Amino acid sequence: MKEVIFDIKNFSYVTGDDIDVSFIPMMQRRKLNNFGRAALYTLYGAYDGGLPNLVFASQYGDFDRVEKLITQRKEDGDVSPAGFGMSVHNAVIGLFSLLEKINTSYNSVSSGEKSISAGFLESVLSSESLFCYAEGFGGTKSVSVLTSDNPNGEFVLCGNFQNKPASDGFLELVNFLEGRSEEFVSDLYVIKRRQA
Repeated sequence: MKEVIFDIKNFSYVTGDDIDVSFIPMMQRRKLNNFGRAALYTLYGAYDGGLPNLVFASQYGDFDRVEKLITQRKEDGDVSPAGFGMSVHNAVIGLFSLLEKINTSYNSVSSGEKSISAGFLESVLSSESLFCYAEGFGGTKSVSVLTSDNPNGEFVLCGNFQNKPASDGFLELVNFLEGRSEEFVSDLYVIKRRQA
């Protein structure tokens, strides 16, 4: 894997269900549940304007909404069109792009337990990019990271040639972003701060 040097310009994360998204217009806010509120909260916390590429990742997507639709289909034979529209994997990142009039590409990634590391890799490799990982299953959480190419950047992505054990979950990424750990390690790659 070729080394990539880049900057992390901004990041935001949140856990829990009490998330204030009063800054989102009411008609759009009404469509959101905890999963959507968490994702939009962190997206806006990391976003600094412009037209970045967008990358969204989640292992389960909007699990609560999908579970409700399955139950509704089983019991009533039909599903709510509005509920279905917000249940698709890329619904939240699509809503964000509409709210901010971002017409660049966006990618939606689901790679099981490796969703966060796969999505973050896609983001780093996508030049100027805003990455969001959100999960509602097992507790609401989201992290968003704004990255950009910079040959003199503070961070480097390289292959995991030493076969370091993966440490690539939500908490590990947050700890890395906060500076509490030196590396973010995936099976395929390692991200670390560059030596001065």
